[in-house]
Amino acid sequence: MTCPARVTLDAAQLAFFDALPAEAPSVQSELGCELELGHEGSHAALGQQVDATMWWIQWTLSASEINPYTWCPGRGSAPVVNRDELDCSLFMGHPGEHSSPGRSRQASHAS
Repeated sequence: MTCPARVTLDAAQLAFFDALPAEAPSVQSELGCELELGHEGSHAALGQQVDATMWWIQWTLSASEINPYTWCPGRGSAPVVNRDELDCSLFMGHPGEHSSPGRSRQASHAS
């Protein structure tokens, strides 16, 4: 199960994502945490991917920020560039268990 925490992006965060040079759908203004239920540290949700860089929004009850990461290699040791090769759909160095691509996400209240 995934963490039920949610975050609503502010205008500056949405503008940041809109300005990225990516041909992808626009970012949703509300995102859900993609980490496992009961994880340590801040919550995290993928905002946008540009080439091999993933831009993740990370948040706590008092603040949020956007950080660049690469894909988690999962059980392998080399960084993954192609999403089709993913063994884990999270970022390199994420807390908790690996997440399989396409795992369902739960919606709930903000945390």
